[in-house]
Amino acid sequence: MRALKNNEVIAVAFAVFAVALFASPELALAQSTSSSGCFQPINTAMTAIMSFMTGTFATTAATCAIAATGYMCFTQRIPWGWLFAVVVGIALIFGAATIVTSLSSGMNSGSTSTSSGC
Repeated sequence: MRALKNNEVIAVAFAVFAVALFASPELALAQSTSSSGCFQPINTAMTAIMSFMTGTFATTAATCAIAATGYMCFTQRIPWGWLFAVVVGIALIFGAATIVTSLSSGMNSGSTSTSSGC
């Protein structure tokens, strides 16, 4: 059995320290998942973006987009496929929350675990 070199000892010590640090949220000075959730800041930001994308401004912009592309298609300046693409894109933006909710409820129907997974 060979003796470990100084660099190898430091690397092993660092690896053990990193595992110990990340194994416990108290040692890592991380938030506890029981109080507010580990993804709360991300959830707040995404909720604000979704509110903007489905709010009054977005509804007005979608109405103008459909009117403009419809007129351009009617006058044969752009293909009718573009109007279809605009309508499908708007439907996906405004229906995204419903789509995600239905997919999430379908995925969670078989699980009985209540842990947060963080």
